[in-house]
Amino acid sequence: MNLRKTVVVVEIGNDWIKIAQNNVSLSGGCITGLKFIKLAQIKEPVSFAIAKAFEGLKLQKKSVITYIPRNLVNARILELPSTDRAEIKNIINLQVNKQTPYSKEEIVYAHKILDIAREGYSRVMLIIAKRNIISERIETLHKAGIEVEKVALSSEGVYNWFNIAAALSEPGAQNSQNIVLIDIDSNCSDFIAIHGGKMVFTRNIFIGANHLLSEDTGWKDRFVDELKRTIERYRNEEKGAENINKIFLSGAAKNINNLDAVLSAQLGIPAENMGASGNIDTKKCAAYQREDGHKFISTSALFGLATAPEKAEIDLTPGEIRIRQIMEAKRKDLTVTGILLTSIVMVASFLFLTNIYYKNAYLAQLKSRIAGIRESAESVARMRMVVNAVKSRLDAKDSSINILAHVYELTPEEIYFTTITVESKQKVILRGRAPAMSDVFKFLTQLENSRYFENVKTTYTTTKKEKDKECAEFEITCMCQKG
Repeated sequence: MNLRKTVVVVEIGNDWIKIAQNNVSLSGGCITGLKFIKLAQIKEPVSFAIAKAFEGLKLQKKSVITYIPRNLVNARILELPSTDRAEIKNIINLQVNKQTPYSKEEIVYAHKILDIAREGYSRVMLIIAKRNIISERIETLHKAGIEVEKVALSSEGVYNWFNIAAALSEPGAQNSQNIVLIDIDSNCSDFIAIHGGKMVFTRNIFIGANHLLSEDTGWKDRFVDELKRTIERYRNEEKGAENINKIFLSGAAKNINNLDAVLSAQLGIPAENMGASGNIDTKKCAAYQREDGHKFISTSALFGLATAPEKAEIDLTPGEIRIRQIMEAKRKDLTVTGILLTSIVMVASFLFLTNIYYKNAYLAQLKSRIAGIRESAESVARMRMVVNAVKSRLDAKDSSINILAHVYELTPEEIYFTTITVESKQKVILRGRAPAMSDVFKFLTQLENSRYFENVKTTYTTTKKEKDKECAEFEITCMCQKG
């Protein structure tokens, strides 16, 4: 049971702002506040208009729920090789970039586990929305002084509403084998498939009441064509969806003449209009809801989320908002925690000071002992210095003098050097001349065969004529072997 006394829900759509308040009770609640604002008629900032509506209806501004219309999100049905919720979440975090052209920083996403598809696999509904779409709505509500608790999805609101409405109009309908619910709003419609009592598929159709109530009769034909394509796609994606038992129409469908009959005839599936409220008490705002200007509007998602917000599993609230909510909840606990921490700090301070006292006493004892062995320690240190000096002399076999000695030992008489460079890490660079290039390569071979040098290679050789005599200039690099 929902413990909150009131639930306020706001939708900022493409053409309408919808606001509803539900007073929760054991009998299912009562819609006590309802407001529709057409965006095209607002001549001031949208946040001002929303703030005025809240003041006019005397609505609470804290813990408000908003939702994103179905036409502003992408839905994917995935089959993932896991039944563990944490593992499924990790898989989605890794795979979400493959489901959208946007980067991970540009989107907000949430998922809902539909069922276990087969052994070891789960079917998951993934919902993806652009972050800026959600952020703009939260920012608008924030400017109106409204604190957003959760960002839901309209399709789940419609599904919640259907479960409530069907319980009155046709008991057991939501548990039928295969049902389609089509919620018609002003500019678009939401096709929702319910299989075994669960929402297993949703698709947006960009045809709504504004089109179907226009004088252009061709819109109904186009609507039927879109429904046929959607049903075909649903049957391809969902096993056991070949036979659809019934189509329920909600939202503005009741104001569209003969729509149920047209769909029944064209699709070959029984279609039925449903009332806008079901067993939700809307008596206090029924007259407002029936006004001519509001016949294009669907309130299904609005009422569904206002009546059963806890059943909305898909949460598109951005991470930073969730963190802020967590921090706010923690802040409220700080008063009691602060008193406890103060007591702990006082006890800890006493223990700390006591510990410092005993450590200082122990340190004084150590200092007196160290003073007694200081002379012996200094004598050992001097002996260690002598040992290290002797050791460094014994390890001098890789010194520059020894390297030059090895080079001299291997150098034939016809080779003479212009420079000999010994770099760090025992790298040796030999530059010089020889009467002929063959002498250079003979010397190179001697170096390669030597046990003193490795990685011997020529980096530069050339023949040069000087005083009518030819000579070969060279540069050889090698590494002095250690040990």
